[in-house]
Amino acid sequence: MHLPRHHEQTRACRPTTHPGQQAVAVGARPRGTRALVVAALAAAALTTGVAPALAQPHQPTAPAATAEQSGPERVHQALTSDTIDKAISAAEAQKGKPYSWGGTGPGSFDCSGLVQYAFGEAGVSLPRIAHDQVGAGTRVSYSNAQRGDLLYWTDGGGYAYHVAIYLGGGRMIDAPNSGGKIGERAVTRYNLAGGVRL
Repeated sequence: MHLPRHHEQTRACRPTTHPGQQAVAVGARPRGTRALVVAALAAAALTTGVAPALAQPHQPTAPAATAEQSGPERVHQALTSDTIDKAISAAEAQKGKPYSWGGTGPGSFDCSGLVQYAFGEAGVSLPRIAHDQVGAGTRVSYSNAQRGDLLYWTDGGGYAYHVAIYLGGGRMIDAPNSGGKIGERAVTRYNLAGGVRL
């Protein structure tokens, strides 16, 4: 099955600017603005003797905190099989409901709305947008995906535009696209980028 690139439409899943692109104020000249920012940062570095934040070496992020430390917004790692089964059961209970762009239930869902809802029913807090959900766990290759992992599809620029819940055995459950219904189906390989272990 070929999933069209825009089945989770731009307003629901993309920021105002493309990833990595700076926002530019209305009426501003994009080329000159960047040069001014770089010059200002360089001047600040010379004045304070400290390199600006953009010039600092990348520091790896700390491991996710436990629920006791940070509350329900933590990044979830290594979910229990019971939690995974609850999330999958919650998604399966939505079978047959229509895809609706921006839908978060209970009558209709888009792909990320279904994933957020299903894992929320299992006590796992996830971001609303597909691209952000991909960043909520550890990326794994599709060949290493396990039941309960998220699968995601990307466009040519690497932006995740679709997510599904992997059921194992080459099967997934998702809200496919406009006109489609939530259901279990074979994993679509076109633009499949991999999996995410929560």
